[in-house]
Formats: sequence, structure tokens, C-alpha cells
Amino acid sequence: MPKKQPRAAQLARQIQAVTGLPYTRCLKMCEPSEGSWVRLARELRAAGLTEAADHLLAADAVTTEASTWFEAGGQIEGLYYYTDNPRVQRTYDACSDAADAVLNRVGFDRHSWDSDAEVYHAAFLALSKAGTLPDGRTLARAALDVFADDATWCSDVIRSKGRAPFTYDTAAGLTGPGSPTAVAARKAARAMARAAAIPFHGDEEWYEAAGVMVEVMWHAAEAAGLPPLEGRPNCQDHLRVFMDGEIPQR
Repeated sequence: MPKKQPRAAQLARQIQAVTGLPYTRCLKMCEPSEGSWVRLARELRAAGLTEAADHLLAADAVTTEASTWFEAGGQIEGLYYYTDNPRVQRTYDACSDAADAVLNRVGFDRHSWDSDAEVYHAAFLALSKAGTLPDGRTLARAALDVFADDATWCSDVIRSKGRAPFTYDTAAGLTGPGSPTAVAARKAARAMARAAAIPFHGDEEWYEAAGVMVEVMWHAAEAAGLPPLEGRPNCQDHLRVFMDGEIPQR
């Protein structure tokens, strides 16, 4: 009896059937890689937050599979856009439908920030835990790495709920040691709670939450032992243009 194929091989065969791309090319797209979500899950597990780690890994598997379908459609577009546009459109639509089916199967909506909202929930838990430790730099760094260098994108994500209700109420009661790392981690977690509470009303609220997310990344970097906003030129621009170059002291 043949052995069950690994998930990557199964997905590669499915993509090959839809796109007509060579199997080896499809398999290369499906090869697992360790991104920021997986690294955060590993640090959560090491800190004893097993349930949060398992939840994050499950979300990562789903969004990675959906992204692979979109990538396959993009490869067909790159290969045949100028020579066989009907094929491009037909295949891209099929790949998009497959990606939507993957996301919808577990309750995610493609046209939302739900999946990213769940990783932000995990980042909050990591920063909260780092705030209870004398030296939680590794946890803080893993949390920091999941935030995009786009404050307005982060604004939309942090105010989304994900698939299930999640509140940041525990931020108010965070306590821990007085080490610079722990203090900065608690500041970052509390800033996430403030950003999440800002309603979806208009541009004013959008930019307000974006500014708070710049605070989050600033303090998370401090907790991680890194220069604040290093390697984040878009967030640096947001700080300079919309926040007068200053992080509020809270």
C-alpha cells in the first residue's frame, strides 16, 4: 500500500492539475519555510503558551496554503500574460477560488484582516509574557517581527477581531519586574490594547490607531534590545510626518 503523501506533495499535485505547471516547480512553491509566524509560535511554546502556539501554527498553515495558490496564479500570469491571456485569466480565477476555499474552510474571509489579526493576538500574548520576565528579549523580538512596516496596515489589522472574539483587557493589569526589557514589553502590550479599542469610523481614527501601532513597535524594539524602528523606514516616516517625531510618554 502506498504511503500517504506529505501535505506539500498533495498541494503540489493539486496546483499542477489546475495550472499545468511542472510538478517540480509546484513542489518548490509548496516547500515549507519558517516565517515570522512560525518563529513566534516557537517562542510562545518555549514560554509555556502552548495553546496560543498551536493556534498560531494552524492559522499559519492555512494562510500559507492560500498564499501558495495566489503565487501559482501569479506565475501563470508572468509566463503567459502576453501570449495567452485567456489562459491567464482562467487559471488565475481558478487559483483565487482555491485560495478562497482554503481560507473560508476555517472561517477566514479573504477580503479581511482576520488572519493577520490572530497573529497580532499572539504577539500581544508574547509581549504580555515578556513583561513578566526579567529578560524577555527573545519573546519581544519574535512579536516585533510579525508587525508590518506599514502603520496604516497595522491600524486595520489591530482593530480586526479574527475568527473569534479576542479582547486586550488583560493589558490593564499587567505587572512584572522593573527591568528595561519588561517595562518596555508591558508598554508595547498596553499600546496594542489602546490601538485595538479605536473604532472603525474614518481616516482620523485610522491614523490615530496607526500612530499607536508605531508606539507598539517602538516599545517592542526596546523590549527586544534593538534600536527603535530600525529597518522600518515607513514607520519612521509616519512618526516624522504624523506624530511630530515623538513617541508619547505613557
